[in-house]
Amino acid sequence: MTATSTTPVEPLGPDSLTWKYFGDLRTGMMGVWIGAIQNMYPELGAGVTEHSILLREPLQRVARSVYPIMGVVYDGDRAARTGELIKGYHHTIKGVDAEGRRYHALNPETFYWAHATFFMLVVKVAEYFCGGLTEAEKRQLFDEHVRWYRICTA
Repeated sequence: MTATSTTPVEPLGPDSLTWKYFGDLRTGMMGVWIGAIQNMYPELGAGVTEHSILLREPLQRVARSVYPIMGVVYDGDRAARTGELIKGYHHTIKGVDAEGRRYHALNPETFYWAHATFFMLVVKVAEYFCGGLTEAEKRQLFDEHVRWYRICTA
């Protein structure tokens, strides 16, 4: 899933399901779950182990990340700039893991994995705390997820 067009992506707005559910305060309760799932991906886990303070200072690291991650959803006309900043933060996160495998945070599969976990967070918040989603809402949410990801990869 990479952006194939230079056409700006329309930001998500208050009518989107992503806006509705990602901003629910209960997403914070599921942060440890999301972080664990993200770090199970070998390249992502290696990047976090070697380049992040997450394991030493988890609350500080999460606090620093929350605004830009949520900003891609809630920043309106500034969402594309926020997405560029997120992408920029990851340019230097690269190396060789403990198994001798090269990794880079902007490897499309690795970068998408992190984003996909945020999508699942939204789905689970809706299911666990908000009465669930219809099939049509799940499809809408996925379409919004694609837009959201494109904002981060344009």
